[in-house]
Amino acid sequence: MPNEEEVKQKTAAPETPAAEEKKPPKAAEPTIDLLDETQQRAAAAYVAYIEAQRQLERAYKEQEAKAEKSYAAALEQARKESQDAIASARKSYDASLAHATKSMEDGLSKARQQLEEISAQARKTYEDSVAQSKKQFEDIVSDAMKKRDEAEAKARQEHAESMERTWHVFTKARR
Repeated sequence: MPNEEEVKQKTAAPETPAAEEKKPPKAAEPTIDLLDETQQRAAAAYVAYIEAQRQLERAYKEQEAKAEKSYAAALEQARKESQDAIASARKSYDASLAHATKSMEDGLSKARQQLEEISAQARKTYEDSVAQSKKQFEDIVSDAMKKRDEAEAKARQEHAESMERTWHVFTKARR
């Protein structure tokens, strides 16, 4: 195939000068005209092929950019949801801890006035409440991390499928 410079030169060159048109045609000239026309058609086809290939590459790059953007957005959303869930769990944990602390202090003040048994019961209530709050906190953090992992896995899968479709279209088009 001729390179692009040859194609541009051939398409830029006039078909026949005005002076040659006035001469009577020779027997060999129709063959030359046919050859010029064939070369011009080949050059035009080659230029069209190159342009189509460039368009295909641009489309591939656009599709790849869209897939990357979608992947990044999914990761960012998963990160935000995870942070929100952790913040909510921390807030709940802190509130539960504050409530448990208050309950313990109230129980201790009553225990000072009453029996030692009430003090032990208040400590037990405090420890159970803290343990339960901590368990809830850990469960919520665990669920948030699972959701984040699932969202990341889904985003990776969608990204991979998008890239595979794009690559398949690109390679199919190049054939």
